[in-house]
Order: sequence, then structure tokens, then C-alpha cells
Amino acid sequence: MLKTQINQLLALALCAVGSANALPNTNTKEFPEVIPGPGLPSLASLNLTSAELYQRVPSPEVVKGLERRFDLICNEVPQCSVSDATACFNFLTALGQQACTVPGPVGASSTFCTAGGCHWFGGNLKQGGGSVSSFCSDVATGGASVIFGCTQSNNLVSGANAANGNGDLIVTISSES
Repeated sequence: MLKTQINQLLALALCAVGSANALPNTNTKEFPEVIPGPGLPSLASLNLTSAELYQRVPSPEVVKGLERRFDLICNEVPQCSVSDATACFNFLTALGQQACTVPGPVGASSTFCTAGGCHWFGGNLKQGGGSVSSFCSDVATGGASVIFGCTQSNNLVSGANAANGNGDLIVTISSES
């Protein structure tokens, strides 16, 4: 009889532990999806997750070597969160020497990354109608200058600057695409 009661208590305890393990983990933070622009590699192909891209914090050192080719523009609206902008920075940095290209003519644009409510896109200022291209890491550096130079006290950011070393490819960070 005692052995039966012990087995029943053990079974109840195991059920309780199993039920507790089946409960959702409320300590897991959800991150918005980071969406690469058309023609750019997927996060899976880079062995990255959105959560990883949101958790990396760039250093202001990244913009120290920026070749000035354009005057930084800070916009009051439409702004996006710095954390969303930073996730795109991390994605584009991870692409390294992958080409981030904007087709011609002057005024054309291409989306490079979307995260949460933030869009990174490139604009073409090249006279003569051809496409413009920079390493995605150089696009990231140009965008980082916007993050570090235009962030408001409310942690929102919006602005534009040239990709590192390329005054014909203007990187814009905005809540509108």
C-alpha cells in the first residue's frame, strides 16, 4: 500500500514537472523580423537570427574612418527606433563585401533592410543614369553615421548619409520606405 502511494505521488510530481516545462517561457524576448532587401542573402543563409542582430551593439568607432562624401542629413520625421535601425546595421555589416546596389537612373532607390518599423534604403545620385554600388559593409558605415549623428533623446532616428567612400549612393534610415 505504501509503495503504491509513493508511486502515485511520484507520478503526480512528474506530471506537475512536465506541465511546468510545457508552459511558455515568459522570459524570452521577442524581436521583430529582420528582412533583407531584394537580392540580398537571407538570415538563414548567413546563419543569423533576428534576435542576434538586435542584441549586437555597434561601437561609435565604426564611423571614425568614414570618408565624407555627403553632408549628413537628420530628419525630424519619419523616425524609427534605434534598436530597429541597429538590427539593419548589423545585418548589412555581416554581408561584408556583398554588393548593395541601386539601379539607375538618378533618383532610383533600393531597399537594403527592414526591421520592425525601420527601413534602410539606398538612393542613386549618379549622374549619367547608371547604377551605383558599394560593399554592404560600407552602406552600414554610412548608416551608422546617421544612427550616431541623428538619434534623438527619445531613441528615434531618421536621416541620410553617403555610403562610405561613395557619394553617389545615399543611405537613408526612415520609418517609411
